[in-house]
Amino acid sequence: MNIIKRKADVEALLKAFDQFAEFDQLGQKHYFVFEDTEKDGRCTVMKYENESFSIHCKGASYCDSEEVFLEIDELINLLWKRRKAVNAVLRETLKEKVS
Repeated sequence: MNIIKRKADVEALLKAFDQFAEFDQLGQKHYFVFEDTEKDGRCTVMKYENESFSIHCKGASYCDSEEVFLEIDELINLLWKRRKAVNAVLRETLKEKVS
């Protein structure tokens, strides 16, 4: 898993999602949380067993009413636009694996 430098890196990240994302035993999904720098909150990307992806964001002054399921191209664009926040989490994850 590498940090995002190109859109192709986002595609690779999504293909390897299960390898680095946390697993929610109760909800039976993998998830990845990063800062929502646009609205000052946190976003959670979730991947279900049927390979579908969704996102849910919330912060001190807002909360999405429900998780939104995205087509893969929509998710790639969203993560590309927020790659700075995603990369910060990826760097931390890489540090933890090295330690």
